[in-house]
Amino acid sequence: MTENSNDEAKLVSVLEARDELEAITIQAFLESQGIDAAIRSRQIPMYDGIARVWNPIWGYVLVMEENHDRAEELIMEYIDSCSSSEEIEEEDFSERDMDT
Repeated sequence: MTENSNDEAKLVSVLEARDELEAITIQAFLESQGIDAAIRSRQIPMYDGIARVWNPIWGYVLVMEENHDRAEELIMEYIDSCSSSEEIEEEDFSERDMDT
């Protein structure tokens, strides 16, 4: 994420990521759409997975405040497209099982 010289600009969270892969995927997706994004982990490296017991959120995907609404729209569209792809795959799999 590039630095912004505007002192009033600030980062805001657009996603509470469940794991590192989700955070990296959404960050890369947003950046491919022209929105700078950063990741802030809430994990404590020396505690490994123990910190997850107290806090089920792995971390946050952050964007500049002025990009918040557009980033949320893009994330929702992305998640919807992923879930509809999974439904199609499940339906195809079920139909093939019925034919055998």
